[in-house]
Amino acid sequence: MISFKPNKIQSSWGKGFFTSVLGTTVSILLTFGTSALIESKEKANTQRQTAMMVIHDIDMCVDQLEEMAKDEEERINAVQYILAHWDEIASLPKDTIDLAIDMLIDYDGMPTTFDNAKENIFKSSQDIWSNLDNMAFIDNMERFYSERKAVEAYMVKSMFFAEPISFEEWSQMMIDSKANNYRMDYTAILKEKLKDSKVQFFIDQSTSRVRYYRNHAQDWRDISDRNKFIMNISDEELADYIRDSQRGGSRVDKRDLIGQWECKAKGYQDQYYEFLEKDSFCTRLMMHYANPFYNNDIIMTYIYGGKWSLKDDTLFMVSSPQSAEVELDTSRITYRPEMRDSVMHMIGMINVAAWTESLRQSLESNMRDTFSVTTNKAHDKIEIVVSRDDDGSVNSHYLKRVKDRDELNK
Repeated sequence: MISFKPNKIQSSWGKGFFTSVLGTTVSILLTFGTSALIESKEKANTQRQTAMMVIHDIDMCVDQLEEMAKDEEERINAVQYILAHWDEIASLPKDTIDLAIDMLIDYDGMPTTFDNAKENIFKSSQDIWSNLDNMAFIDNMERFYSERKAVEAYMVKSMFFAEPISFEEWSQMMIDSKANNYRMDYTAILKEKLKDSKVQFFIDQSTSRVRYYRNHAQDWRDISDRNKFIMNISDEELADYIRDSQRGGSRVDKRDLIGQWECKAKGYQDQYYEFLEKDSFCTRLMMHYANPFYNNDIIMTYIYGGKWSLKDDTLFMVSSPQSAEVELDTSRITYRPEMRDSVMHMIGMINVAAWTESLRQSLESNMRDTFSVTTNKAHDKIEIVVSRDDDGSVNSHYLKRVKDRDELNK
């Protein structure tokens, strides 16, 4: 009987081949399995980030409607107070008159109420739609955005929401005020307009407007709460998302702040900061005042100094009221010869000493400021966070490094 004995070399080669194949197979399985796990986690993270983005959008709209209701109540209270003191209207407080005027005038003629940027992202991104597969959540968001469009359209078209003094009428009133040196007599406007039946109708609908705002605010709050429940998102997690999404830039070192910075917060306001190595600072706030009487601007500059320090990402500034001073610059204005008396009279009414004292008192009541601060990679721009609202929105100033010292004196 012939027996077969396996060749040891062949057997060893077979084992090695099998082991190699098995190892390759396991490696492939592990690679694909790990990749699938990573993709699954990324998809879940994208879902939650998207969900929190649009839930935050709902919450901001809720806050916006609640604020509109609050403003409506403040203004109608002012109007009702004026009507109850009709014979004394000329002596009523200015803030009461201003609130009543604000209620009646369409200042900007802009029909848009809500910001639809997040809605556009939600509806247009293929990545979002491919990752967000919770249909109940999607249906709720579609309902919210559909309702928001309807609410905005109704507020634009409805006679219940149209301010009785249109943008065009207000513009004409401003033009007509030239005969009164462009000064508006708001008391006279109210005395005339509050007798108008169109104005009276608008005032009578105030309660209905407040109810409309608050009813929709509650409906949208319910949608937000349902979506948080569906996606298992806690209020704390949403608050963390809002805070993190508003954070930008890199940590600032002390050496990054030293130097001169400019901040153009508004079209009529320039602010310059100089941080010195010996922990002192100087601030120059330049206010530009225009007027139909002259060309270019009168500039009033508020100057003060103090001490500064930096800990982690927090900037501490302690002002010195004694250092405060105010400068008036009228050298840049020009005017027609016939306007000279009016311009000189206006300049003469500016009391620099009184403004200086007011600045010092303001600094004494608020000597310490605390800001979160970050910088960009080039260290030529910094962000100073002035405040954070409850809805997560941030009030920031962006400062740009001044390369030429003469910029501070322009």
